[in-house]
Amino acid sequence: METQSIAKPKSNFLSRNLARWLDNPVIKKELRGRMRDRRTFILLTFYLFLLAGFIGMVYLVIGEANSPTNFDPDFRQNLGKSIFGTVIIIELLLVGFIAPGLTSGAITTEREHRTLDLLKTTLITPTELVLGKLSSSIAYLFLLILTALPLQSVAFLLGGVGPAEFFIASLFLIVTAVFFSALGIFFSSALKRTLAATIASYGSILLSVFVVIAFLFGLSVSLGALYGNQTSAINENIFVIVMWLIISTNPLLAPIFTEIILSETQNLYIVNSSSGLSMANLWLPSPWIIYVIVYTLAAILLIILSVQLIKRPER
Repeated sequence: METQSIAKPKSNFLSRNLARWLDNPVIKKELRGRMRDRRTFILLTFYLFLLAGFIGMVYLVIGEANSPTNFDPDFRQNLGKSIFGTVIIIELLLVGFIAPGLTSGAITTEREHRTLDLLKTTLITPTELVLGKLSSSIAYLFLLILTALPLQSVAFLLGGVGPAEFFIASLFLIVTAVFFSALGIFFSSALKRTLAATIASYGSILLSVFVVIAFLFGLSVSLGALYGNQTSAINENIFVIVMWLIISTNPLLAPIFTEIILSETQNLYIVNSSSGLSMANLWLPSPWIIYVIVYTLAAILLIILSVQLIKRPER
């Protein structure tokens, strides 16, 4: 009697890599240690309390006001947009503040405890070490984002917020969390002390947010004074493109301008520069598209550089 061999189904590429990622001992160790720490839940409670406090104050103001305008649908839609946008901005600021603190000491702590060389002698590769440290921090940030979804959905009761805005806001938060975590792990791999890595991480974030805003304002004023009314079409087009790139790569300005464009033009993907930006007639991608592409590529680059820094011999 001939035996028939039963072919086992081959697992696809995604399932193999997912199983390999879940089997990473660094991820298991970091997640268990983080979820057993009381500070994890204290931080989560403070995060939600801050968001809920803001929404509660807004509703108290609405409840105390007796104006008939509060029952106008347009007024409630604008109020819903304002609540939703402000909550997203607060979440972005909190994620930007929390993410480097989770990852800036990931590798430097191992150096300070003199355990990094021991990890290099195991079967754990530098890539698995970096991704393990990074994934545990990103998982906690995703927990913060998910737990805030019910608070975000309060804006739906007032109206004015659609699925597109909800999707773009979530994408902003996810990409920002991944990039800032990768930034912290990069400085943790490059520097030897946790304090230096933490200062470098937060310093880079402050530069990318507030200094760029000041530079953008100074650039617009100086160029406006330089060219005056004699600006040529080419110079104006270059100026608009440069300004648009700066705005679209700023973690604070990109979501604000995306919401303004979505509210005024109802367009998710492109905007014409003549509609309020300048007299130049240019079609530009929406800021969220540039932001997602640039910060995703930057996060990948930072992870690759972190792996290469881990491979270098310790001095």
